[in-house]
Amino acid sequence: MAMAKQPFKKYRANCHCAAYVFEVNLPETVKVGLEYDDSYCYKRGGIYYCLRTDNDINFVKGDPWTLSSYTYGNVKHQFCPNCGTYLFRNESKVYVNLRAFQNFNEWNLDIQQTENVLSTPAWSPAEFNGREPPAEIEGAKVYTGGCHCGAVTLALKSKPIDSTYDANIILCDCSICTQNAYFWIYPSKSQVTIVGASHFNYYSFGRGIWKKSFCRTCGVPIHNHIDDYTPEQIAELPEDKRQWTIDHLDWSPINLRALDGVDLSERPIKRIEGSKLGYAPYVNP
Repeated sequence: MAMAKQPFKKYRANCHCAAYVFEVNLPETVKVGLEYDDSYCYKRGGIYYCLRTDNDINFVKGDPWTLSSYTYGNVKHQFCPNCGTYLFRNESKVYVNLRAFQNFNEWNLDIQQTENVLSTPAWSPAEFNGREPPAEIEGAKVYTGGCHCGAVTLALKSKPIDSTYDANIILCDCSICTQNAYFWIYPSKSQVTIVGASHFNYYSFGRGIWKKSFCRTCGVPIHNHIDDYTPEQIAELPEDKRQWTIDHLDWSPINLRALDGVDLSERPIKRIEGSKLGYAPYVNP
C-alpha cells in the first residue's frame, strides 16, 4: 500500500529591507528546525530547513546572485547586503533560514541541535587589540568578541554576565530581532570599544535613530549604534523622536552572540513582545 504524500505549501520569506522576497515549497506544517553547532551558525543564530532541491525556491523580488556570500570551510552562507538578514546555508544541499519566513515564531518550533559533520576548519576568534573601555565599574570583567571573519572586534566592560547578572538580557520577538536572532544587552557607550567599524554596514528602519551594524564581509550582527546627536540636531528631529533619542543617547546595545565565551544557555534571559511595542508595525512584503 503506497504511503500518502505529505502535502506541501508555499511559504513566503524575505530579508527585512524587502530587497529580496522569495517563496519556498515546504511541508504544509513545519514543526522542526535545525541548529548547527558550529561557530558561524552560533553567531548568526540560524534555524534551518533542508530543501529537497533548488527548484523549491522561487525569487519574486531581487536577484539571488547579488546576495552577499561568506564561505567558511565547505559551507557558503548568503545574506542581504543591505540589511544583513541571513537567508541560506549552502553545502551539499541548500538550507533555508526559517527566521526569514513571514510570521515565523521560534517559540513554537521544536529546534533540534545538529552536529556539523563537514570538514569545517577549527575556528578561533580574532584577538582584540583596542583600548579597554573607559567605564569604571566595581567588580567589572572585560569581555571580547567580534564578527566571524575577524574584520570587527569589540570589548565590553560589564559586571559578570553570569547567573548573578541583574540587568536585562533581552530576547525580543519583533521583526528584526527575530530575523537576526539578537540577544540584547544594554551597556553605555563608555563600556564598549569597537575596532574595525569601517567594515560595518548599517541598517535602520522605524524611527531611523538606531543603526543596526553588521560586518559586510561575514554578515554577523554586532550592535545598535546611535549617533552622538548635538542639541541642535535633536531639536531638528520630529517631535515624536526627540525625547526617545535623548533617553537613549548614551546607549550602545550589544548582541551577546558576538561575544566570545558567554554561554547564553546559562543566562537569565527575558523574553519581550517587542512586536507590540515598536514605533510602527512591520509590514511583510
